[in-house]
Amino acid sequence: MTKYITLAFALFIYFNSFAQTKNTEFALTKFKTYFNKHQSDSIYLQWNEQARAAVSKKQLDTLLEKQLYPLGKIQQFEFLKQDENLSHYKISFEEMPLKLILSTDSNQHIETLYFQPYKQDSLKTNSVKKDNGDTLQMEKGTTNLNSIEHTIDDLVDSLALQYTLRPNTSGLAVGVFNQGKTSYYYYGETTKGNKELPGQETLFEIGSISKTFTATLLAHMSLQDSVKLDDPIIKYLPDSIAQNINLKGITFRNLATHTSGLPRLPSNLTPADSLDPYKNYDRNALFSYLKKYEQHHKPDSIYEYSNLGYGLLGELLADKMKTSYNELIKDVISRPLNLPSLSEFPDGENLKSFVPTYNKNGELTPHWHFLALSAAGSLKITAPDLLKYAEANINAPNTTLGKAITLTHKPSWLLSEIEDLGLAWHITIDDFQELFWHNGGTFGSSSFIAFVPEKKVAVVILSNAAQSVDDLGLAIIKKLMGN
Repeated sequence: MTKYITLAFALFIYFNSFAQTKNTEFALTKFKTYFNKHQSDSIYLQWNEQARAAVSKKQLDTLLEKQLYPLGKIQQFEFLKQDENLSHYKISFEEMPLKLILSTDSNQHIETLYFQPYKQDSLKTNSVKKDNGDTLQMEKGTTNLNSIEHTIDDLVDSLALQYTLRPNTSGLAVGVFNQGKTSYYYYGETTKGNKELPGQETLFEIGSISKTFTATLLAHMSLQDSVKLDDPIIKYLPDSIAQNINLKGITFRNLATHTSGLPRLPSNLTPADSLDPYKNYDRNALFSYLKKYEQHHKPDSIYEYSNLGYGLLGELLADKMKTSYNELIKDVISRPLNLPSLSEFPDGENLKSFVPTYNKNGELTPHWHFLALSAAGSLKITAPDLLKYAEANINAPNTTLGKAITLTHKPSWLLSEIEDLGLAWHITIDDFQELFWHNGGTFGSSSFIAFVPEKKVAVVILSNAAQSVDDLGLAIIKKLMGN
C-alpha cells in the first residue's frame, strides 16, 4: 500500500521544444536579479517566443505573486548536475530551498523553468495532484532512501520532463513497482492549458494493451474448458461463415499470437469518421468479411500483427459466454483483481476523469469507439489499476485467474533469437531474464506496460497524446532490471 505525505508547493513547466542548453548560469543570474526586485515584466521578457506563447504574462504573475515571491529573496544558487539539455540547480530562497530545472535556447532565453521540492537527501516527489486555488499539492509515495530508488526517481523525472516539454504532448502518468513497493509520478496537464496535472483517478485509453486482457480471458476460459487454445475457430462461427475453407486451421491460439494469417485490418473497414476508425465496424461487417475471406498466409506460417484477429477473438469469447466483451472483462478480470477503472465504457466518476486526447500534432482528437473489434483496443484504465495488473502478472494469485495470467506468459511463437511471443505478450530475453511487455496507441493516446517476474519489477506509462512512450518505458524497466 502506498503511504502519502502532503505539502504545499508550486510546479511550473513551460511546454516547448528541445534545444541545447547554453549559458543557463547567465540566464539564472539575470533571473535572480529580476526576481529579488520583483520585476515580473523583465522576468517574462527572459522567455523565448515559444515559451511566452505557451504561458501568458498573467499566469506568470500569478505564479510569482502567490507561489514564489512569498518565499523571500533568492540568496544563492548552486549547480547540481547536467541532464542532457537540462541544468539542475539548488535555489536557496530566504524561507526554503527549491530545486530548479532550467534550459535556455541559443540566444540565452529561457525555454524551460521547472521547480521541484529540494531535499538534502534527494528524496523525490512521486506524484502530483491539483489542490484548490492556485496551490498545487504534491504527494510523496513511500520511498526507501537508497541510491537505486533515487536513480529511478531521477530517471523518471528526466524522461518525463523531456516528454512533456514536447509541444504535441499533454499529460503523463508513470507507475513503478519495485520489490514490493509502488511509486506514481504525474506530469503535464490533463487538458492543454488547464494547468491541472493527472492524478490517481485520471483515466486513459490504453489501445492495444487491451489485447493482453483479451488474452487473459482466453486463457481463463481455456482453463475452465469453455474453449480450448487449439480449437479451430470455425467450430464457434455460424455455419454460413464456417464453410469458408480459407478459415480452416485457424485456432484461438493463432488469433492470440498473431499467427492466424488474418491481415492487420479487414478490407471492408471504411470509416465514416477517419478520426474514429472503428466506430461503425459492427458484427455484420466482420462476418461479411470472414464469409468472403481469401487466405494470403496459412495459419502458423507467419507472424502478422492483427487487430482484426484480436477483435474476432473477443467476439467469439463473448458470444460463447453469451455476454458482451465489456462484461466479460469486468466479471473475469476487473472485479477479481479490484481494478474498478478498467472498462470499455467509463461511467460515473471514471467518465469525469477521462482525459481528452491529442494527435501527433498536438491537436485535440476524438476518443476511439468500438463495436465488433473491441477486444483489439477499446479499454481504459488509471495508472494505479494498470500497475496493479502488472503486479498480478508478477505475483499471480492462487486462483483460476492467476493460473490464466501465468498461462499467457508461456512462449507460443518464436519471433527471433531474443524474442518470443506469449498470448499477447512480447517476451524479450535480456541478460538471461524474461522481459514481458506490450504497448498501445490510438490517434490520441499512447501506453506501455512491462514487467520482469524474476526481478519483481514493473513499469506502466499512460499518456493522452499520440507521441509514443515506448522509449521511456524501456529505459525505466531496463534500469529497474539493473542494466
